[in-house]
Amino acid sequence: MTLERVLWAVGVLLVLLVIVVCLVPQVDLPDAPLNDKWHHLIAYAALSGYFAGLLPRRHWWRLFLCLLALGISIEFAQSTMGLGRHGDVRDVAANALGVMSGLIAARFGVARWPEIPRQILNARRPG
Repeated sequence: MTLERVLWAVGVLLVLLVIVVCLVPQVDLPDAPLNDKWHHLIAYAALSGYFAGLLPRRHWWRLFLCLLALGISIEFAQSTMGLGRHGDVRDVAANALGVMSGLIAARFGVARWPEIPRQILNARRPG
């Protein structure tokens, strides 16, 4: 398995983690120190920064749309599943701001993060 595939698999796991955390019943969630909107912003900034490192810059607009669609889908699911969660348009706005923040950070260098595991793996190979 190539490093590229491992990084994509980790990305898929991160998306699944976000989905599970967002859809778990409200009573099963611990109290968090930050406002809910900050959680959305941080999670989606992290996702967009992560995936921006795996995609060419010319495809970042697709990343924005995919993550926005993910956020909208999760909010729709929360509003229909009846387990104490409620969809909120403000959460979608926080998600969109998070994605934009992550892409801005990616533009200023965060997108180079995959170089780190590549360098570590290359350094471990015997010369």
